[in-house]
Amino acid sequence: MNDVMPEGEAIRLFTVPITEELAGETAAILTRFHELADDALRVEDPEAFEQNTTSLFRREATALGALSEPLGTERQSLHGMLLQTADLTKDNALDHVRALEHDILMQPPPVWSPLTLSRVVLEGVLFTEYLFDPTISLNKRLARLAGMWMTDALHAQKQAEAIGPEDQAKAAQMLAYVEDCLRKCQAVERRNGNGKLIGYIIDGETAPMDINITERASKAMPAWLPAPYRLTSGAAHNRPWMIGRAKDLANGDGLTGEAATVVAAMVAMGSVETVVKVCGEYFGVDVSEPLRQMEEERKAFLYRAIGIAHPG
Repeated sequence: MNDVMPEGEAIRLFTVPITEELAGETAAILTRFHELADDALRVEDPEAFEQNTTSLFRREATALGALSEPLGTERQSLHGMLLQTADLTKDNALDHVRALEHDILMQPPPVWSPLTLSRVVLEGVLFTEYLFDPTISLNKRLARLAGMWMTDALHAQKQAEAIGPEDQAKAAQMLAYVEDCLRKCQAVERRNGNGKLIGYIIDGETAPMDINITERASKAMPAWLPAPYRLTSGAAHNRPWMIGRAKDLANGDGLTGEAATVVAAMVAMGSVETVVKVCGEYFGVDVSEPLRQMEEERKAFLYRAIGIAHPG
């Protein structure tokens, strides 16, 4: 089989009504990718994993352990947030892959909800990739963690203002705690000309307050998946240029679900590939075989889907 997709073939999938057979194929490939990701990221030998001193994660932990006290302990605590935060976002992303598997099988077929769900998958994976990025230095990683931790504390404070005095007090305590921890980590605040906090510097390495999702999507997602964030944003934000397609397909009578479910599956598959790749690189785990299987099964699925959508 020629595994080079002819130009325009994948786009044609986007313009036909969804069928039960196509929905079934799409749900099945998502289930398969979820299983492959679980297998790839499962630690089979915890002892060997602990002794793997060559992984980037272990090298960073060693470098932090060599710092003088109390700075070393403070930065180790900040670095420890990496696992908790990234693991939480990864699990949330994979949970939405499971939701997508079921949503696609809904009858009558879904219209744009698959793309909306796939956006959560994409954002969760990009959050993990941003923190685990194996190409950056330890201090830049710590600066990214500092910015995102402070961003969360500020968001919690704003949310508490809409709830009540008790929550406001808790949010204020959290903000004070984060500020104190970052001072102890010697994280230097970066402010713009108006005095607004825009990021942190740790030993000369800088990072903004939060992740730029659009920028991250174009950098981190697989090359075979063009403009995933723009596609999912069009559905999630109810943009007429996107959602109006469903009315056109229904000839003006309600909305008709189309093979956008396949596009949603492709976004989810690309996201799963990304999180497996970056976690493997950061923790020193060989994930080449799961990634090879994902590539083969993705290509086979796309050919099957095109045959179903455009028989003959």
